[in-house]
Amino acid sequence: MTFPVVLVCGMFSSASTWAFNAAVDLVRLTMPCHVAFAASLDADTRLPPQPDGTALVLKTHGWGDPAGFLAHHPGARCIVTIRDPRDAVVSLMQRFGYGFDRAVAYAVHGADGIVGAARQPGSLLLRYESGFVDRAATVVAIAGHLGLQPRDEQVEALFRRLQPDAVRAAIAEADRLDRFPKGLPPGETADPLTQWHPGHIGDRRIGKYAQLLDRERQVAVTMRLARYMEHFGYAA
Repeated sequence: MTFPVVLVCGMFSSASTWAFNAAVDLVRLTMPCHVAFAASLDADTRLPPQPDGTALVLKTHGWGDPAGFLAHHPGARCIVTIRDPRDAVVSLMQRFGYGFDRAVAYAVHGADGIVGAARQPGSLLLRYESGFVDRAATVVAIAGHLGLQPRDEQVEALFRRLQPDAVRAAIAEADRLDRFPKGLPPGETADPLTQWHPGHIGDRRIGKYAQLLDRERQVAVTMRLARYMEHFGYAA
């Protein structure tokens, strides 16, 4: 089993980092793996050279043209995570202290790229509202998408490392080891090994926008992300 690239492309606050870490840990059961965060991807993005037998797992939030990137790398495996953008905006505001306009701008900037990535043949789609982070079966599904067959005990161990308390402990350890770049707010800094942010774990509530965004702001999100919401079936 060989593949040059795994791409995890997700809406902000859609558990894309959870899926990224699941993919990394699964790949590492079989072969060495390098990891990277791509602020933007397109067909011309140059990847760092990888030694033979080494995979590269990338995380991105849809900025640029991920579909163009995938078309240029036909052997890549893509995992797409999505969430109602109204909840995604609220989550960015709650966890990282973003203002409404900034949170919306972040979501809008990657929305078309996420749609494009999801449309690529063979992309695995994970919907936040399905509760995929709560099921070890999701790890099995990701493994199958990558052509891997981990043992049951490996799946269970990996799934335990992705539970909220374990993630909080991993974030605390990254902080203790000074793996977070200094002088940046929590939403702009991440552990380069895992992409977990300080304060990454939120309340995971679904539909919270209805209580936390007034009607005007709800409409503003739906208007600016109309194509994304229509494609993924989020009702306005």
